[in-house]
Amino acid sequence: MTDKDQQNNPIEDNDGFLIDMANWTRDLAEDLARKNNLGPLSDDHWQIIEYVKTYYLKYHEGPPIVRISKTTGFSSKYICTLFPCGVAKGAYRLAGLPRPSGCL
Repeated sequence: MTDKDQQNNPIEDNDGFLIDMANWTRDLAEDLARKNNLGPLSDDHWQIIEYVKTYYLKYHEGPPIVRISKTTGFSSKYICTLFPCGVAKGAYRLAGLPRPSGCL
């Protein structure tokens, strides 16, 4: 999709979250990571991204960082080094989740 196509038919909102989760692909996640200075994505990034996406599809909300930590075995501190902009603006965004309410 060209820049002009994206302007006429955006797939992201103004904050870089996908408008429709159905548009999510791994390639799009890589593009979002580059746009947000989070790349290149490592296997650890992908483990978190996939968990966040799966959790959202089951519970219709993003998981708290404590749940991500317990499930992946990564410390909260390590997760924050992988996603320094925060879990919502980092992992949630790259997993294709909508912008969480209350996210500044």
